[in-house]
Amino acid sequence: MTLTATNVTILDADLSRAEHQNALVTMLDSFMLDQDGEPLSKQAKRDMIPGLRAHPACYVFLAYRDGSPIGFSICFLGFSTFMARPLINIHDIFVDASARGLGIGAMLLERIEAKARELNCCRITLEVREDNRVARGLYRKVGFDRVVVGPNRIPMEFWHKPL
Repeated sequence: MTLTATNVTILDADLSRAEHQNALVTMLDSFMLDQDGEPLSKQAKRDMIPGLRAHPACYVFLAYRDGSPIGFSICFLGFSTFMARPLINIHDIFVDASARGLGIGAMLLERIEAKARELNCCRITLEVREDNRVARGLYRKVGFDRVVVGPNRIPMEFWHKPL
């Protein structure tokens, strides 16, 4: 599926195509520089595309403006045992600084939601840094909010254990 609006196109990436591979690696490198000030490692650049292609439940969306890549999202299909339905997790979402404020992030989120509905997902999940006010504002605007559970609305936290 492709979404188009005012010289911006959102498409489902085909990671067998070299131009989609190159666009994704280049933009992920920009994302890393934007987030951490460090480029994507050589190992990650080498292994990312084969790893994503081998993943059985990976969805990648690319945003182009006037034929140039300006954004992407990498999502993974999961499963909610409580709802007994699939869910989509937005693992990465990025819009190049030159194209921010044009609604491209919202377009990527719209495409992700369409895919989630197509797959009969019960929800879309994502993680966002607390200091990323712009992204948090966009996510709230399109219906995301912090996770709370139970009748007492207890907040959830995202935890991890590096290996």
